[in-house]
Amino acid sequence: MINLLIVDDDIATVEVIRDSISWSKMDIDNVSTAFNVFDAKKILLEQKIDIIISDIEMPQETGLGLLKWIRDEKLECEFLFLTCHENFSYATNAINYDAAAYLTKPFDINIMELNIQKIVSKLKQKRNLKKNSEYGIWVEKNLRVMKLDFWKAVFESELLDDTHIKLEIERRHLNIDFYKKYCFVYSKLSNNDIDIERYGKSVFEFILEGFHSEILTEKVENESVIKFYSTDTLSLSIITICDDEKRVELREKCEQLIEVYNQYFKSTITCCISNAYEITKLSNARQNMKKLFDYNVGCFGKVYLENELKLPDNNEIQILDLEKVVSFVENKEKPNLLRYLKQIFDELSANNKLNLHSLYLIKQEIVQVVYADLMKQGIQATKLFYDELSIEMSDHALDSTVDMIRWVNYLLEKTFAYEDEIAKSVTIVDKINDYIHKHYSENIGRSEIARDFYLTSEYLSKLYKKKTGINLKDYINEYRIEKAKELLRAGEQNISEVAIKVGFDNFSYFSTLFKKLTGISPKDYKK
Repeated sequence: MINLLIVDDDIATVEVIRDSISWSKMDIDNVSTAFNVFDAKKILLEQKIDIIISDIEMPQETGLGLLKWIRDEKLECEFLFLTCHENFSYATNAINYDAAAYLTKPFDINIMELNIQKIVSKLKQKRNLKKNSEYGIWVEKNLRVMKLDFWKAVFESELLDDTHIKLEIERRHLNIDFYKKYCFVYSKLSNNDIDIERYGKSVFEFILEGFHSEILTEKVENESVIKFYSTDTLSLSIITICDDEKRVELREKCEQLIEVYNQYFKSTITCCISNAYEITKLSNARQNMKKLFDYNVGCFGKVYLENELKLPDNNEIQILDLEKVVSFVENKEKPNLLRYLKQIFDELSANNKLNLHSLYLIKQEIVQVVYADLMKQGIQATKLFYDELSIEMSDHALDSTVDMIRWVNYLLEKTFAYEDEIAKSVTIVDKINDYIHKHYSENIGRSEIARDFYLTSEYLSKLYKKKTGINLKDYINEYRIEKAKELLRAGEQNISEVAIKVGFDNFSYFSTLFKKLTGISPKDYKK
């Protein structure tokens, strides 16, 4: 039996939660409600509550106060918090007191339901472990957990040979046939950032494990689905171990998995069914499968057999028609360039040549053309694209054709926008002058200013002289002398202090330049 309590001072919120969720489907037998912490404590002292859904901000006493009281009283229950504000201190306190989840209002009832399902699953697991320990079985030897740990160790090459693997099967009391051949489904998740942000990482993974276990192995309790995160890209992949005898049925089940997945998530899942392997060969098979996925970047959202994916022929050295790309960039024809790229991707895919190598070549060719175009206009491309977003998009450009298109679109948008700004050089001159007005007291020259505008220092000087008729260095000096005149008129500082304040560390040079531009010395001007 599982009992749940909803605590919120907003009656409408309580009623929506109570009436919108099918509690019986989640094995929740009783749902109680309270509209303040005092009533909630009263219920908790009268009956066993397993799960609490509580608002944080309530009059008199907060939900965090309720959670702290529960922990102090040594009451065992799981907490799901609701709040109107994404307040970091709230989240930190919730974590410190071991809250299971944290949702902001207005909440999505479906996401709440998924969080509750995860909490119920955690509760059931705890109860099973407790029950096992009461019968004298060590908690650590819960068979399902031990089995998952074993398979993970196998796929991560932690069990090195036949002897080690046999010993582990025997030591863990696992019902696994060492001499049998196994296949596995390798599922790769692409562009799943939005889904993780929406559902939360733990709930997202919980749903994934459930889908794979129930659809591919027809078991509600997961004992053969393992998560792997790539250390370099933090991308997620799922391995589901299956019997070789059932390999024929797996394609249909994988198609069903993708169909169900697409009903819930925006990201893309791709499945590949491996050949049959002995247990000792599974780790190498997984590494080979990862390599196949990494190279065959055009294979997304479908089901494949291992033999259907091939490693690429890396003999090609050029893919794009560079003259055509140069024309698109010079004429700022972004839509035409993106259409051309999509056409190239379709042709490569049709000829089974859309892979990591081909994407790499395309990226290099695009960079070559865009950077050359920027350089012709005196713009330093490496500095223009040195911000965090530019680096992140460039790093992910080879992940898929979608990421490549997204990166090229961003690259062209930023390039054309900055080139247009340079073309409107009056705007640039205004910005340069504004920069000088803010930094005249510092050690600035054309190199420092050019760096801030992603231009070469030579191009910056020519542009400024062309549009203003004044040398950049002369304007900086003239502006400094004007500021020096203001300070001298105020009469609050001596001449050497004024010189330093307006950016001159050489007093003699300051005096010479001041007399040259005003006709009199700083001393006479002050008098």
